[in-house]
This record gives sequence, structure tokens and C-alpha cells, in this order.
Amino acid sequence: MTQTAGNYARVLFELSVPEQALFEAESLLREESRLMEALKNPTVSLAEKERAADRIFPEETRSFIKTVCRHGNAGLLFEIFDAYRAYAKEQRGILSAVLTYVTPPTKEQLNGLSEFLKRRFGKREVEFELTEDKTLLGGFVLRAGSFEYDRSLKGSYRRLSNYLYGGERA
Repeated sequence: MTQTAGNYARVLFELSVPEQALFEAESLLREESRLMEALKNPTVSLAEKERAADRIFPEETRSFIKTVCRHGNAGLLFEIFDAYRAYAKEQRGILSAVLTYVTPPTKEQLNGLSEFLKRRFGKREVEFELTEDKTLLGGFVLRAGSFEYDRSLKGSYRRLSNYLYGGERA
């Protein structure tokens, strides 16, 4: 994420722009690629872009879209939306984690992992992205930010191999 996208995201959050309106604007841009191309295109006048924003986007997002265009940052819109989602979660005490597994976890296992992560990171809630990966052979890998907790058979084999062979066979 660029600093610029992060700055826009923080301002949108602090201005309390309704999330639904932002995601509606994002959806319009994703569905109609010509609209995004027109907003990014330097040969399209700012006045034309502003008229399009007034006609197409939800009222709560029009000023934002116009500002982004005015500063030549329309190409960052999708990155800004992603940064907004991440910043909003962070501000609400929500941690995003990826759990990669061979066998899907039970509800009890997910609850245990959630409690572990909440204590470790001081968060109120954990949102999991669940991904199956049979190459792990067994167990799981849990990632949250730069933290990784590898309890897979593949990871155990790699650690043992590194220990026995000095990393030559990993």
C-alpha cells in the first residue's frame, strides 16, 4: 500500500464516509472498466470527470472521487478502498488472519485460535481467511501480519531437516 492510499483511507474513515457508499462506488468502478479508465485518463478534463462523478457515484462519495481526480490519483482508487478496509478493521480492533490447513478446523479449534490471537495482539475480534493446502501434509499454518505460527507436518520436516543438515535440504 502506498502512503498516499493510506492517507486517503484514514481521511475517509475520520470523515465517517459511509462504508456502504464507498463500496458501492468501488463496485461501480469494478463493473465498468471504461469509467475507471476515463477517471485516470489525463486527456479527459477535470470538469468532465466531476460531471461524471455527480451523475454516477453515491452522493456521499462524490467529493472524494472529485478530490482524487483533482490530484491525479484516480489510479489509486482500488488501493484506497483496500487500505480503507484494512484501516477500518484496525480502528475497530479487528485482526485479519489466514489459516492454511489440510483438514478444515472445527468451530472449537477456530475459537481457540481466535482467543490465542486476541491475547497475543490485544485485539477484540479476529477474522479468518481459511485456505486448504494438502501440501502441508497435516496440521496448519496461521498467519497474522508478520506473525507466522507453523504447526504443519511440512514445516516440522523443514525444521528437522534444517537442524540435522544445516538447512541444506529444506
